[in-house]
Amino acid sequence: MHVNNILNEDWSYYDHKKSSEGKDILNFDCSEPWEVDYLATIIEKLYPEYDETIIRAAIARCCKMAGTPSPRPNFVACVASKLWF
Repeated sequence: MHVNNILNEDWSYYDHKKSSEGKDILNFDCSEPWEVDYLATIIEKLYPEYDETIIRAAIARCCKMAGTPSPRPNFVACVASKLWF
């Protein structure tokens, strides 16, 4: 399993919402619950063997480690490393 699987998913809604709010689409912002939900949903879709609680815990750990906002590829790589992809 690769980080690219997550990054290659459809982020168009995410990108549109962020750009309409005047925010940088290339950064992931943990302080926005909808962004956390979006990432969690993508991971759940691709890797249903991971429980939502585990996914959200990995995201939370990366939010604490990486800070916010964080470049999306770096943040996704952090989450993936916490899930042992």
